[in-house]
Amino acid sequence: PEEVSDAFSAVRDAIVAASEFIRPGRAGFEVDQVARDVVTERGYEEYQHALGHQVGRLAHDGGVLLGPLWERYGESPKGLVEAGNVFTLELYVTTADYGQVSLEEDILVTDSGCEFLSHPQSELIFLE
Repeated sequence: PEEVSDAFSAVRDAIVAASEFIRPGRAGFEVDQVARDVVTERGYEEYQHALGHQVGRLAHDGGVLLGPLWERYGESPKGLVEAGNVFTLELYVTTADYGQVSLEEDILVTDSGCEFLSHPQSELIFLE
């Protein structure tokens, strides 16, 4: 359905935009805002969580958060991204008739940007 396809495109494009923006020295909240802007500019409501978190020994390994400057996140979104950090880039948008469309990709921050840890999903797989 077009509604789901459009939502998937918004989510995918937000992740791509964030991946193209992230690099050492950028604050977590700046990376989050890039993705958030793509979603809201497409007419979707703002997702109610951070764009991504660090991955290390634990799933949510602390440190810098790719998230908005909301009180519940404290100072972690103000932290600076460093080369060698691994982050999730994950978000969703809500559709009127099909619920949420979400996607998660994992990245490694490099000296000049980032690398995806697997091939990013570029096509929607819809199961009825």
